Amino acid sequence: MNRRAFYTLAALLWCAASSAVEFEDYDYSRFSQEVTECDRLASHGRDPGHVAPAVSSSGMDKVAAIAACHEAVLKDPDNPRLNYQLGRAYGYSGRGEEAMPYRLEALDADYPQSLFVIGYLYSVGRTIEPDICKTYELWQRAARYRRLAALVALPRQSLRGDFAACGPELTPEAMRAYLNEAKALSNDYYVGMLVDDLLEAVDAEYPAS
Repeated sequence: MNRRAFYTLAALLWCAASSAVEFEDYDYSRFSQEVTECDRLASHGRDPGHVAPAVSSSGMDKVAAIAACHEAVLKDPDNPRLNYQLGRAYGYSGRGEEAMPYRLEALDADYPQSLFVIGYLYSVGRTIEPDICKTYELWQRAARYRRLAALVALPRQSLRGDFAACGPELTPEAMRAYLNEAKALSNDYYVGMLVDDLLEAVDAEYPAS
């Protein structure tokens, strides 16, 4: 096969893989983007909707963050970012039960970060009854909005068979689409290595697909 034919075939395969999944852009502009004290004290750097510099769990003033986020949520109760951050502050304070109503409020708005986090909590059974099929559902919704962690975790755990009892399995084309999207979104060297390893694993598991 000459080089031109190779690149034509590669482009066709990329288009086929990409068409296996329909991605969407989450409309963060539906909610106020004003930076509040809650944002300054409790923003998560991997939350695609964050509007202030990231605050780590160890660097967070948790008492102040809870107070500031309570005030922000009282003023803007339907804002999923603020609800998520209040849940985050409670969670990092070891008060997971108090965190859940606010995490779930953000989930109701299909907030991508909350979709991934609640899915993770279902997978480990932390402050919620474990349910791997709920994880599968929520992570697919998060991945549709291009939440990076979900784009990588879905194929990884599908290859491990974690979602085998959860209805239609991810097709190899969908796995490749998620992983290629993750690779396009992130310039992190180690994320790239992980994605490449997972793409190789998909090809090894489904060589004819």
